[in-house]
Amino acid sequence: MASLVVGLVCLALGAIGALEARHVSVTHGVPLDHVTVMFSTMPRWIALAITLPFVLQIATRVPLTPVRGPVIALHLALLLAISVGHAALDSWAIAYRSPEFKIFFGVSARFMRSWYNTLPTVVTTYAAVLFAAWGMTEARERQRRTLRASQLEAQLQSARLAALRAQLQPHFLYNTLNGIAALVADVQPARAVAAIEQLSELLHASLRDDGREEITVEEEVMLAERYLALQHMRFGDRLRYEWHVEPDVADCLVPVLLLQPIVENAVVHGLDAGQPSLHVHIEAVARGTDLEITVANDGIAGVAEVPPPTSHGVGLATTRARLMTVHGDRASLTLHLREGGGAVVRVVMPQRIVHRAQTPHDVDAVGAAT
Repeated sequence: MASLVVGLVCLALGAIGALEARHVSVTHGVPLDHVTVMFSTMPRWIALAITLPFVLQIATRVPLTPVRGPVIALHLALLLAISVGHAALDSWAIAYRSPEFKIFFGVSARFMRSWYNTLPTVVTTYAAVLFAAWGMTEARERQRRTLRASQLEAQLQSARLAALRAQLQPHFLYNTLNGIAALVADVQPARAVAAIEQLSELLHASLRDDGREEITVEEEVMLAERYLALQHMRFGDRLRYEWHVEPDVADCLVPVLLLQPIVENAVVHGLDAGQPSLHVHIEAVARGTDLEITVANDGIAGVAEVPPPTSHGVGLATTRARLMTVHGDRASLTLHLREGGGAVVRVVMPQRIVHRAQTPHDVDAVGAAT
């Protein structure tokens, strides 16, 4: 495309030269016919329209910077060859237009005269082509660096998310296996076997390597429900839970295992700490252009020691770090202690929706077992 532009510009300059020659001849009272005008002006510009695109191709393939001796020598040789050819065509055109010119000047004199007269034009156009080639090369290099930087940033973010997700998994497995061990210690083999089967399903869903760092809210809530169902096998009616996802946010994307450490903290700092019962409520709603997810529990004051808001433990700290990695300052995770006991964890992030073929249905259920 750039080569075509260079060729068209040269032809346009030749057309302007032809108009000038025609105008001058008319002004002096000796109008030249159109054929003579074209043959006396266009050949040298046609030659430039053919040769300069090749110069452009060479200059883009052999970068001008950093400045190197062989590159300078190459372009000086090309400039000399083009200027000689341009001068030869101009000398012939003058002789064609004014045959009497041959009487007063020999071939070499006519050639040198044309060479001196056309050299500024050739040098200017050649320099313009080199400048255009340099600009194109720099633009491609900037585009390449920008693309490379974005790829590296994406790889870095993916690595950070993978590291943070890996940090969550041992923490989650440790607490879950402790719960299964408690069932075995209480001589509840049927519940222990069912818990292991539930853990297997949960691990299959949460630790799958499908390349996704984000899943929909609906999928994430289902993962949290699996974990709560697993804990219900251990604690029975002491644990009740429910969830509600508005249809408008069911397809919003969230980091994988976003809710896992939050509901895990509620259980660990609630029932594991000695509370007689625990009620967990998960809700996902739209707040303007943001997605808000809350996980509330009704723990009893003075029984469960909940970490202060500035230190939420490994799980919540890692979740906050993952949110910051994906959304920066546009996302937040806050923990508020409730009067009378319990806590509310609120996660706010921008809505990012993945469109699916089917319209999501409202997910609204109560998970207390009988």
